[in-house]
Parts: sequence; structure tokens; C-alpha cells
Amino acid sequence: MLDGLNEIEIRELKEGLDKLPPCFLEVKNEIILGCGYWYPLSGKASSLIASVYSLDKIYEGQMIGLLKTVFEEAEIRYVTGYHPYWFKGQQTWTYVKDMTKLLYERDDDGYIFPWLLEMYYYDKSEEWIVYVSHERTITFAGEKLAQISKRVIPDCYIYSI
Repeated sequence: MLDGLNEIEIRELKEGLDKLPPCFLEVKNEIILGCGYWYPLSGKASSLIASVYSLDKIYEGQMIGLLKTVFEEAEIRYVTGYHPYWFKGQQTWTYVKDMTKLLYERDDDGYIFPWLLEMYYYDKSEEWIVYVSHERTITFAGEKLAQISKRVIPDCYIYSI
């Protein structure tokens, strides 16, 4: 990912990473800086228990309510979204007032959420990460969040390579 970036762009990217909460410490170098690695977080950080699901299957099956239930049971509503390299050397931060509403937002092309690729979401508790990859997956990382997702979302939606 750092190929083609100048020194200023690399410094700005690393400074942005320093602002991330502690839940990112194990993953930020390998996942975010490591060649722009986009793969699901599962198995990549020993302290982050994770579960990974196919967004395509969930949205195509009109099962968005499963995601909503996970967020509601985990009491996740207001979140910060972080995109490490939206444009060359430029990270972006977004603030979502209600994560459950974002799941249902649409435009002329369909649902928006599955297309917010390479986004990492977290809240002020800094105990979990939700990651949406361009592989069309959603990863729930963090012990409580992963446990809730495993209880709520049927195994048929688990992402497999």
C-alpha cells in the first residue's frame, strides 16, 4: 500500500493510525499498512476474537435484520468509521449516528452499506471493530461482539474462501 506514496503521504497516514483506539494495535500494521491488506480480520490478531460473514448472502437474502439485531444487542449505535486509504495517502473518518439505520440506507443503485468498502467501525468503548471489506464481508471482532454475532447470525452466512 505504501508503494507510490511520497514521504509526506506516508507520514500523514502513520499519524492517522496513531489516533486509532487500542483495539487496532494488533491489526493496524499488518492489516492497514501491510500492503493494504483487505482480507477479513479473522485469525489475524490473537486478542481479537472474530467472526466473518458474507454481506452478499445477507443482503441478497434480505436478512439485514440479522445485522441490525447484532448491533442492537451489542448496544452499538453511534460509531466512528475509519478508511485508511480512500485515496492515495488520504485516510478518511466518518461519524455514524445510528449504525442500524445505515444498514438500510439506499440510493438508486441499492443498499449503501455493503459498498462502504475497507471501512473499520468502532465506538467509544474501543472494545470491538466491525470491518467491511471489498471481498464483500463483514467482520465482527472483539469477544462480546463476536459472541453475539455467532448466536444471532446462522452459520449459512459465514464467509468461506
